[in-house]
Amino acid sequence: MRPWPLLLLAVSAMAGDNLQSPSLIDYARQARAARLRGDHPAWLEQGLKALALAPSNPDVLISVARAQAALGQSKEALQTLRRAIDRGTGLDIPLVPEFQKLPPSEDLQIITERSRANLAPVARAQLFAVIPDSTRRSEGIAYDPLSRHLFAGTVHGEILRIDQAGVVSVLVPRDKGLREVLGIKVDPARRLIWAATGTFPDLFSLEAQKPEAGTAGLLAYSLKDGALIEKHWLDERPMLHGFNDLALAHNGDVYVTDTPQNAVYRLRRGRLEVLVRDNRMTLVNGIALAPDQKRLYVAHAEGISLVDLDSGKPQLLRTPPNVSVHSIDGLAYDRGALIGVQSSPYLARVIRIELSRDRRSVVRTVTLNARSPVEYSQTTAAVADGQLYVVAGTPAVDSAGKPLAKEPKPQILRIPLENI
Repeated sequence: MRPWPLLLLAVSAMAGDNLQSPSLIDYARQARAARLRGDHPAWLEQGLKALALAPSNPDVLISVARAQAALGQSKEALQTLRRAIDRGTGLDIPLVPEFQKLPPSEDLQIITERSRANLAPVARAQLFAVIPDSTRRSEGIAYDPLSRHLFAGTVHGEILRIDQAGVVSVLVPRDKGLREVLGIKVDPARRLIWAATGTFPDLFSLEAQKPEAGTAGLLAYSLKDGALIEKHWLDERPMLHGFNDLALAHNGDVYVTDTPQNAVYRLRRGRLEVLVRDNRMTLVNGIALAPDQKRLYVAHAEGISLVDLDSGKPQLLRTPPNVSVHSIDGLAYDRGALIGVQSSPYLARVIRIELSRDRRSVVRTVTLNARSPVEYSQTTAAVADGQLYVVAGTPAVDSAGKPLAKEPKPQILRIPLENI
């Protein structure tokens, strides 16, 4: 739902019994502060501490490589860059100021060519619908198999309905109880649509938060007429919450990620409770239930964890050395595999994540779409009748951080899943 380059973050008001020791986000915040003040040794020191907690995260690897290059550690910078590129990272190395200090070499030329090759688009997405009004930035998307309608939330507190012809209408208008809408899911049996909403705290700044920041809610509306059916709000300020993505169980239980708290909440019989809060799952985001309804896949900065619903214990999925399942915004389950939308500008792709027979390891990933359309980033996705529908429209950036589009263009893309 909420994508961000990992080492640009600044977070406050994190809490919890197992969140007392320095976390990945603490080291990332300190690395960013050091970079901004030009303290390259501190940047590298804090970056290496972050890398120890997320050794295969491309965003962290690139930041550490930049710090190494800035300090003249050319050999180490190339080694770190190679680790990121092995996992599919794409960037134009000469555009990054710190890498301009690397002396010419055969290794640098090879790495530069490989990293540019990883920037090549995989163009399988087709434009399905354009959301009117460029300010209607959309995050979540859901599908109703009965009406065959898609639904998308907006930052204005709306839920939009999109028919199979791509025509957009409003199911829940503004001022009907929603704030910013992030994750949404359809409960077809109960004819409800659930929305994760609230005033998401600014995780990029340590300045004073906007009013009501850190409050979060789960609201349910009728699919028939958009009437509000249920609402559950969580306000524990100064502890900041930010409900992000959600999953629905067959029995009606709702699971929602709480990004600032590194937690997953469960709504059961009208009561919100913590299922898991774990410092090893930093910036939890995309979430998907396994078909057996006993396990939950949760995407976070360190990768993807499989959470047992009885014990609440997470287990990080093992991955091959040439695979990255990081920076995943939207997460979905499809025919024994996961589908992840990787919003990092170094990845900028939608991947199918093939799992081992016990579903505890990643076997390989297949790129379904990458950097297409190149000028807009993609966030979340919903599987529907052999198609994948993806929310897009926020301007993407190049390797130097320059926006590739002048303004947002909220839209829904469609990617075929047959023969994958």
